[in-house]
Amino acid sequence: MTRIPVQLAAGGAASPGSAGGRYEFVVGAGLLTRLGTMVHAVAPHARAALAVDESIATTHGAVAATSLRHAGYEVVEIPVRATEEDKSLASVARVYERLLAGRLERRSPVVAMGGGIVGDLAGFAAATYLRGAPLVQVPTTLLAMVDASIGGKTGVNMPLPGGGLGKNLVGAFWQPELVVADHATLGTLPARELRCGLAECVKHGMVAEPSLVDFLEEHASDILALAGPQVHELVIRSATIKARIVEADPREQGVRALLNLGHTFGHAIESFARLRLLHGEAVSIGLCAAAACSVWMGRYREDQRTRVTTLLSRLGLPTVLPEPLPIAMAVEAMGHDKKVRDGRLRLVLPTGPGRAELVEDVPQEAIEAAWRSVGAGPNGPEVPE
Repeated sequence: MTRIPVQLAAGGAASPGSAGGRYEFVVGAGLLTRLGTMVHAVAPHARAALAVDESIATTHGAVAATSLRHAGYEVVEIPVRATEEDKSLASVARVYERLLAGRLERRSPVVAMGGGIVGDLAGFAAATYLRGAPLVQVPTTLLAMVDASIGGKTGVNMPLPGGGLGKNLVGAFWQPELVVADHATLGTLPARELRCGLAECVKHGMVAEPSLVDFLEEHASDILALAGPQVHELVIRSATIKARIVEADPREQGVRALLNLGHTFGHAIESFARLRLLHGEAVSIGLCAAAACSVWMGRYREDQRTRVTTLLSRLGLPTVLPEPLPIAMAVEAMGHDKKVRDGRLRLVLPTGPGRAELVEDVPQEAIEAAWRSVGAGPNGPEVPE
């Protein structure tokens, strides 16, 4: 078991009871049986809510519920459908109803167990129920372990006026009291979901730590086979990168924005539901598009772009769209991104190994070239010149 402390800089919105905005990210195998004791140490109360992905409610969820009961909690179990369509205000309202029916109080912990969708949805419910209840994140997917569970971002999707789904357009910053990542749960994770988490690991390496990219290249086969030591190290290294960035910028006013690398393109891709891509798959394509955009602007070398796309392919992730999108529609979808300021699109672009920048006023030609490089338009993928 490894404990990673997260100490937020001044100004980070923390849940009630977190000492000075500090919490721990605990990672290891077999932690679910000890979950109740760990939760009770940070949020003691008579009752607790367990909002759990319905697909694991009778397996990992049952272990977690038993552990919470052994620690003295009366547990209100709330199964959650983990789809982007169900990550909605209507679903949050259903969580509120269960919390009220179970007589959960302001100091009652809400335990969010599952992937990023459950963490975001239940986290937003915790942030707003009775103006804020303690939140404990228990990620059971690689993507949630290394990214979504750390940093306090919560929220839900909203339908866009012109159609499609806007990602995380309603939400709040609400830091957890504790994150417990039992990577033994990855053994039951579908291979496609595991690969999605690897996209976020690649992103962390591109933004802050080139040695993580080296590690992924060296151990790709072992990680895909869920070799214990390599997976444990991957979660620790990737989560530590995210934690250190969040510590410095809890509310995404500066350096934390770099963690959106690939996400402006990726969220636009996700808004086209017919593509049937998971979040990590869309981010993978988005990383490729961002790299191509940066090459076009002379900020990134072609061999660096090739290295990224090759690694993503080795990890079983897509690097081009499964079907062409009209470039005009793809560019329009980017306009709903949260980084748009005064009507101008800002993009996080890679600028070298372990380096990225938030770039203002990216030329339209560069954005269109990036979309063409991943398959937008009628003529299929084009490699940037």
